Order: sequence, then C-alpha cells, then structure tokens
Amino acid sequence: MLKLNIKYSCTNKKNIPNKKLIKKWIQKILNKSINYIITIIIVNEKKICNLNFLYRNQRKKTNILSFPIININTENKKLILGDLVICKNILEQESKKYKFKITEYWARIIIHGILHLIGYTHDTTNNRKNMEKKEIKTMLSFGFKNPYFI
Repeated sequence: MLKLNIKYSCTNKKNIPNKKLIKKWIQKILNKSINYIITIIIVNEKKICNLNFLYRNQRKKTNILSFPIININTENKKLILGDLVICKNILEQESKKYKFKITEYWARIIIHGILHLIGYTHDTTNNRKNMEKKEIKTMLSFGFKNPYFI
C-alpha cells in the first residue's frame, strides 16, 4: 500500500498528473507487501534552485531532488521512504526540449526519483547502467518510450 502526499508550492497546477496516475507509476517499482509513505512537493524554479544549493551546493536549477528518509514508523507499520521535490516549470521546458509528451515526462522524472529513494544511483558506470535499465523497463511497461533514446 502507498500513502502518497502531494503538496503544491506552485500556483499553476496545469499539466500536473493526478494523484491516481502518479501512484500507479510509483507502485510499479515498489514492493507490494510493504506500506510506504512518500511525499511529492511541486515547486517553482526559485525554490528548486535554493534547495539544490542548500543540499547539493549547486547554484543551478534542476528538475527533481530526491530526499531518502528510510524510516519505519512503528506506530502504523509504514515505511517512510522519503520526499521528491519537483520543479514543474523545468519539467515542462525539458519535455518540449527532449520531445516527450508532458505526462510521459512526469512519469519519467517521478520514476527516476523513486529509484533514487529506494537506493539506485548513477554515481558509477555500473550503478548508472543498473538504474537506467530499471527506469527503461518501467517506462516501457507503461507504453512510454525509452527515456535514454537507446
């Protein structure tokens, strides 16, 4: 089971997929026998820049930041997996740049972020290949194109 919290720090909610669809993408990746809690926060460019500098010491925009928590809430036996912070404007710009349909690009970025929350990284060639393989397989399972154009 997945408890998904979505918070909006942006004023324009146009093009943001609904919660049911986002849950569908996330649940494809997660272990079905574990109860998870995940929060997605949708922000503007200024906020993502500030967070990127604060947590990664990078003074630039980014499409998503992942904050793994991995904490078991023993009271209700749920695994608090972490938070994803997504910049809506950057997603929209990148979807046009890379010629993705907007919903498909939302799926790609959320799947990528969830993989980070469960421990996948792209810090080495081997880790990158493993993460990309999982991301491609998940995207293709929804009928989306390969996000890496291989």
